[in-house]
Amino acid sequence: MSVKGSFFARELNGENRDFCRITIANMRDVWEGPVRPEDIARFPEEWAAYKKKAKKKKPKGKALTSLPGMTEPRRCELELHDIETVEALSAAEETTLRNIGEPYVELAKIAKLQVTADKQKADLVEEVIVTTETLKAVKEKSDEPVDDSADGS
Repeated sequence: MSVKGSFFARELNGENRDFCRITIANMRDVWEGPVRPEDIARFPEEWAAYKKKAKKKKPKGKALTSLPGMTEPRRCELELHDIETVEALSAAEETTLRNIGEPYVELAKIAKLQVTADKQKADLVEEVIVTTETLKAVKEKSDEPVDDSADGS
């Protein structure tokens, strides 16, 4: 019987804690709960890899929790598949997401919409800045005194 342990962080009662998920090959049952000493002893390589990954710099991008419809269990499931940001979710392959579950495909669609909206917002902000600078330059030119000496008086 092949037993696999995986570790991840999850929020519990307002604080981030380490959790363990134990799966058995060809079985539907999964045990998931806060990490116990026996879990660390049973899966030392996985624990070491998890701790090493936890020390790694967080990826740049919007947090998955900012996505509408994202729950803590869904966030954890995505992070177990190395999808840690909204941008990564929007770029994820549909087949990978279908293997996790159908709701993740829908979350990816929402993520794509949010990434597109954020890009359009950034473009609009850039356009507003350029327009403001242009208007300021035009106003400064119109405030300069007019030279009347050219009319021959």
